[in-house]
Amino acid sequence: MISFFRFDTNEEKHALLDRARNVALTAIQRYEIAWEMIQFIQLSDTITYKLEATPQERYLLRIHSDRCSRDEIASELAFLQMLHYSNELMVPTGVASKVGSSIKQRPIRLMLKLPGWSEMLIHMV
Repeated sequence: MISFFRFDTNEEKHALLDRARNVALTAIQRYEIAWEMIQFIQLSDTITYKLEATPQERYLLRIHSDRCSRDEIASELAFLQMLHYSNELMVPTGVASKVGSSIKQRPIRLMLKLPGWSEMLIHMV
């Protein structure tokens, strides 16, 4: 099986990003978000997109490689949720899909609602 994130040439990298965009657009349909714009941010251990629903309502969509397990992602979401409820830090929180899950099947998609995008962008990417 070829890894979703594998690329050795610029051509393969562009093909990967094309596939990732299709995955992102498919994943977005599983959320009740009336988005207006999707923007690629970066490729690292995740492929990251910014979604804008309104100027005040922004989301981060991350596509994880198979190097990260569902349990690891669930743990990260639980930790962020705990920090969010502490009211001491401004952190992103998970957004459940229409069926109630923040984590999808591989490639794993993780949607985070970002409070104060400008403050969180540097932290998240």
